[in-house]
Amino acid sequence: MKKLAITLCLAITFASPAFAQDPCSQTARLSNTASGVQTWNGTKSATTVGGSGDDAYGVEAWTEAGGNATKLTWFGPNQGGGYAFRAEWTNSTDYLGRFGYFWGTNGKKWSNLGDLCVDYNYTRSGNGTGGSYSYIGIYGWTIGNGTSAEYYIVEDWFGSGQQAANNLGNNCQNRGNITVDGKSYQVVTCIRPQGSGCVSCNNQAFGQVFSIRQGMRSGDSKTCGTISIKKHFEEWSKMSGASQYIYDKTYESKFLVEAAGGTGWFEASYMKFSRTGACGGTATTPSSSSRASSSSAAVSSSSRASSSSAAAVSSSSRASSSSRASSSSAAAVSSSSRASSSSRASSSSAVAVSSSSRASSSSSRANSSSAVAPSSSSMCPPGGGGCGAAFPDSSSSSIAVSSSSEGDPTPILRNRAPVTYFSIQPQSDKALRIEISSPAVVEIFDLKGNKVERFEVSSTQQTVKLSSPSGLYFAKVHGMKSIKFVLK
Repeated sequence: MKKLAITLCLAITFASPAFAQDPCSQTARLSNTASGVQTWNGTKSATTVGGSGDDAYGVEAWTEAGGNATKLTWFGPNQGGGYAFRAEWTNSTDYLGRFGYFWGTNGKKWSNLGDLCVDYNYTRSGNGTGGSYSYIGIYGWTIGNGTSAEYYIVEDWFGSGQQAANNLGNNCQNRGNITVDGKSYQVVTCIRPQGSGCVSCNNQAFGQVFSIRQGMRSGDSKTCGTISIKKHFEEWSKMSGASQYIYDKTYESKFLVEAAGGTGWFEASYMKFSRTGACGGTATTPSSSSRASSSSAAVSSSSRASSSSAAAVSSSSRASSSSRASSSSAAAVSSSSRASSSSRASSSSAVAVSSSSRASSSSSRANSSSAVAPSSSSMCPPGGGGCGAAFPDSSSSSIAVSSSSEGDPTPILRNRAPVTYFSIQPQSDKALRIEISSPAVVEIFDLKGNKVERFEVSSTQQTVKLSSPSGLYFAKVHGMKSIKFVLK
């Protein structure tokens, strides 16, 4: 058997093509008995349920009426993109249920959290079931020095016709229109009076910024699509009258359902946040300053050489939330008053050892992830992430992989159906979250090409725990390129 030596030189930067699933095609209803499903009745204080650091995500539910007349069910990390939830309410006076990224009172500025975005698909109860006012979309808080402000990106509501500034209450002003994701939004700012409840503002009056999607009309709710959260922040920061309510710390970014009474429900069949712009089922466009360049491969066998190349990095993301916060000692990350949240993020990446075709990059619930589509381009997240320390941010380095086979350094596996999508998201405690298009056998190899573990993935989304020591490894399924990842 001939020895194969491959040297990959990758110039890593902050942009890359990243392909995501089309959210509007994700219509199957999710199971409420699957592994990882959790349900909370009544009020649920802000709680982190997964991820860590900039990738932390969680849940919060609040109702003004109190009691257990409301319910929020998270469908768990293994189905529906990992962030999907169902909310129900009965005469709640004001109910807010939300799920998404949660950074707390020391969260970074929005511009330092990547390309925040979210894909979503949902069904809901009819118009008139959300009380006197309602919002469906992205929600969160930003925090300044002794003050804070709410922000909303409103895609839909339970009312009839177009939601407008006069549906938001008193002390509101129209600041003009913006266009994001090909949709027009009216930007409105409002002032909430002292005593309304807030995050980290000593219960003082606080500001609100709304982006309200235009084109709403009865029977035309926008129940699937993409929200590029970062782009809204970019537009707000340029607008006089709105920019003063965008502060330096981002507390949360979650998908929110808010209803001021009535009896109704909301149920997502798909919801996925990203901090790498991997949303919308299409590729992000790399900027000229952030293209991956130069990669090479040398093959040592008697007298042959071939070269292949691929490198790119995608960054972006999205988040969502809902509700107000009442501040007691609730500036803490897991306090119970009206605003707090939790978050999910993912710096997603894809790595392939050979080139040609496209990488499917997914955003989701872990600190870093790797995804590969058939014959894909390679990607590593900023700062290493799923590609490990061998691929530092904005620099080049190389690794060598040797094997006793002549082609791919890992053996061919035989699966029950062809695999067209395969991703790995390393999590804590030596766990891997696997997303795959069909059941398959997965084999894990160390950097010397030795097989160290083998297991079968029977569902399209599954979490497995490995027994190998922490370090750098490759994962392999038949028909797909190897994925390099860091086991933590």
